[in-house]
Amino acid sequence: MIEPDYRGHRIEVTARHVDGAWDAEVRIRRTFTEAKPHVERVTCRKSSAKVAEERAAVYARRWVDRHEAETRRLRKP
Repeated sequence: MIEPDYRGHRIEVTARHVDGAWDAEVRIRRTFTEAKPHVERVTCRKSSAKVAEERAAVYARRWVDRHEAETRRLRKP
């Protein structure tokens, strides 16, 4: 699952079957930069790949929201 533009970030989610359940790997990259992506393994323990990817995408969007809010706060004079 790929979300090409969420608040200036590209989110890629890939489900992984681990020990009888589905987890996901998340890659978050700011668009139009060469910076390394933020990569995390999200432990979802869901029954299907689709559900695991959906939950991991929610996690990734929240990560972007928190990260952007922190960045804005640090930039304030």
